[in-house]
Amino acid sequence: MVFQKNILIILLAVTILGVAVFSFGYFPLNSFAFGLKIGNQKVGGLFLEEARKKLEATTNELLASKINFTFSSKEVLDTVQTTPKDIGLNFNIEKSLEEPFKLGKVSHNQGFNLENFFQNLRDKVLTLEGRYNFPLEVDISYNIFEEFLTDKFGKYETYPKNSEPVFNEKKLDFEMQNPEEGVLFNREKIIEGIKKQAQFLRTSDIHLVLEKTPPVIDFKEAEKAQETATDILENSPYLLLINGKVFKINKKLLGSWFSFLPKKEDSQIILSVSLDEVLIEDYLNEISSSVNIEPENPILSFQGGDLKIVSPPKSGKTLDIKENTKKIQEKILNKETKITLFLTKAEPDITGETIKELEIETLVGSGNSNFAGSPKNRIHNIKIGTSKFNGILIGPNEEFSFNKILGEVGPAQGYLPELVIKNNKTVPEYGGGICQVSTTMFRVAVNSGMEILERRPHAFPVRYYNPQGFDATVYLPSPDLRFKNNTPGYILIQSKIEGTKLTFEFYGKDDKRKVVIKGPYITWAKADGSMGAKLYQEVWRNGKIILQKTFLSSYKSPNLYPVQRNPLE
Repeated sequence: MVFQKNILIILLAVTILGVAVFSFGYFPLNSFAFGLKIGNQKVGGLFLEEARKKLEATTNELLASKINFTFSSKEVLDTVQTTPKDIGLNFNIEKSLEEPFKLGKVSHNQGFNLENFFQNLRDKVLTLEGRYNFPLEVDISYNIFEEFLTDKFGKYETYPKNSEPVFNEKKLDFEMQNPEEGVLFNREKIIEGIKKQAQFLRTSDIHLVLEKTPPVIDFKEAEKAQETATDILENSPYLLLINGKVFKINKKLLGSWFSFLPKKEDSQIILSVSLDEVLIEDYLNEISSSVNIEPENPILSFQGGDLKIVSPPKSGKTLDIKENTKKIQEKILNKETKITLFLTKAEPDITGETIKELEIETLVGSGNSNFAGSPKNRIHNIKIGTSKFNGILIGPNEEFSFNKILGEVGPAQGYLPELVIKNNKTVPEYGGGICQVSTTMFRVAVNSGMEILERRPHAFPVRYYNPQGFDATVYLPSPDLRFKNNTPGYILIQSKIEGTKLTFEFYGKDDKRKVVIKGPYITWAKADGSMGAKLYQEVWRNGKIILQKTFLSSYKSPNLYPVQRNPLE
């Protein structure tokens, strides 16, 4: 009986031990294996979210800790304190948790087998013994680290100079630049050292050491590139054929485009010959204005509460800068001397189909001035200048520039000589009288509640711009009249001249604004005709002021600006 009882006890103990070992080695838990560490942090027995929070707290603490970078030499000792975060260090917590969480769970999705059972059992025993300490997933942004190192310590570095051809503009030929050794900090080595420590939540101060750095291109390799470039250069000139026009790329221009860059080819570093993309694009942008045919928006008119097309939109053609740059690079490097470039079709912003989207539905504001008594040349110029603005569209939040739309002012544009204020004199010049147009434009912009960005009063009071204080002078390229369309929709400018009265009207979307104009008031005046004036603009919506502006004008005496006779007539 005693023997049988002992046997039963032994069997029961073995059974319990077997079940315990089986459970320990096979059954997976929703937690990390006991004794496991990640980056020196104990996470054994923790659930996934608990481990995540713990690692986030410790890594954030490390990222905010202080670390010193020091460079020393016979002449200098320089130390900069920063944080791991500020040099671009970052941790991938999710990836850091993946592999450790799988430990001891090999057979979870594979069904029971003896091999997996003993593998799990072995892993868990080793983990209990503290054998598993997984590194954290760490990375450093090279760009951020490079910016820090170059900004703080770059002054101590000397970059090596490769042997390469340099174009001489006077000789129109290449000269060889001799190679020179440099001294640099080994960025990759420093980064790897920081990462290895951070994997186990450690940091230490960094002592920077300059290393001799040889150039990667020697004289022999540079000579090969020079021969190639010289061969291409000697084939000049290269001709660009664009829409019936010819542009010559001579030696001087082409030579400035050459670029020589080290390039890995078949495990060897060579010096490649190329043409600078940015310089070619700059050149194409310069000549594009002479070949482009700009698209034209339709000329619109608001009549009888409806928007009508006076003149239909027109497609244009523009030089595709990016694509044609590639073509030039390819053709010249292949020594093709005639290169035909193409223009791409350009559609106007506004078409017949998109007019309704403009939401031009009501009169927003108007402004007028009277040029009675003007000489015939001045009246002629006012009419030409006014026509430039009729039908112009201004998009929401778009900035309007009077000078930009006006364009060149001269005899080629049909203008006649008339008096303007210039260099402290009143002198005849082509386009005299344009300020009647800019003054009227200023008035409609203010009356419509536009946000005025630039405006200058005339030097002295001019009778055509009564009441004084509500004028705006312009002259190419400055001063200019600029304002912003602060309405939610497009603004259509319409003009009309009735007798000697010039009127501008702004049509657009009704945003329930109310514009209040106070003045202009004469604030002071003297017997010599000099005076000061003040004008107030308020824009209200829903009982609140949304824009408030004061325009001050100070006019000198007209006697200070004697009139010269007209040598242009």
